[in-house]
Amino acid sequence: MGNMKKLTGAALALMMLLGGTPIWAQTDDSSTSSDVDKSPTITDLAQNAPFGESNKVVDENGLGTVTVVDSVAISEKTYEELTKPDAMKNIIEKAGFDVPKDANVVLLGAGDYSAKEYFCSGNTYYGYGEPVEIPEGGMDIEFRAYPEYDELWKGLQDGDSIYVLHQLKNGTWEVVETTVQLNQDGVTDELSFTIRLDSLSPIAFVKVMSDGTVVKLDKEEVEQTGTTLKPGSSSAVKNMSTTKQQLSVKKSPNTGFEKIF
Repeated sequence: MGNMKKLTGAALALMMLLGGTPIWAQTDDSSTSSDVDKSPTITDLAQNAPFGESNKVVDENGLGTVTVVDSVAISEKTYEELTKPDAMKNIIEKAGFDVPKDANVVLLGAGDYSAKEYFCSGNTYYGYGEPVEIPEGGMDIEFRAYPEYDELWKGLQDGDSIYVLHQLKNGTWEVVETTVQLNQDGVTDELSFTIRLDSLSPIAFVKVMSDGTVVKLDKEEVEQTGTTLKPGSSSAVKNMSTTKQQLSVKKSPNTGFEKIF
C-alpha cells in the first residue's frame, strides 16, 4: 500500500507499512520488477514520496530541534503535466542531460513539499510543527525512502543515480542529479540521498532505465558568462567560467520500520 503519513494530536507519524501496489513507469521493452507499466494515481505518487530532514541540532542528551521536509499530494495539474508521454524525459533533456533513445524514465514518487520545525528526542519528533522557510542560499536536505514498502524504489543499488525534478515558482523545472546510498541494518533497507534546494514546491523523483539497468546520464557542462568591471575603469572584462554542480551524499543511520515525529 505504500507509505502512510498520519498526524495524531501533537505527533506526526510516518508509518512504513507492508504493501504491494506497483506504480507506473513509461513503457520499456526491457521491463524488470522495478519497472512496472501501470499508470499511477496521485495517491500512489504521494505514498511513494520520500520525506527529508535538515538542520537537526541536538545536545548531549539527544534533545533538540529538526527541520522535517514532508509532502502532500501534487495537484491534478502537476500530475497531468508529469504523466504526459515523454514529459519527464523532455524536462530532463531541457536541463542538459542526454537521455538515450531506448531509455525509460521511471517515476518513483512525487509530492508538494513544505518544511516544519519539530522538537526531537533522539529519533522521536514531537510538537505541532512550526512552518519554516528555506533560508537564503538554500538548504541541504537528506531524503530517505524504504524500497521494501515503496515498490518502484526497489532494485536501486548503492551508488545508483536518480534525478530530482523540482518545479520552480515560475512553473519551469530544475533537475538535480544525485546518488543514492543504501543503508542496511539487517531489518529493513533504507535509501538516502542529499540535495540542496533553495525553495520547496512540487518535486518528482525519477530513475532512468536502459536495458533493465539504472543508468547515469551524461550532461554537458554549462558555460556561464559574466562581466567584471575593474575599479576605476569603464571598460568591461568578460569572465568566462564553466561550472558543474557537485552533490554530496550523507550516510543516514537506519531507524527501523517506524518514525515518530
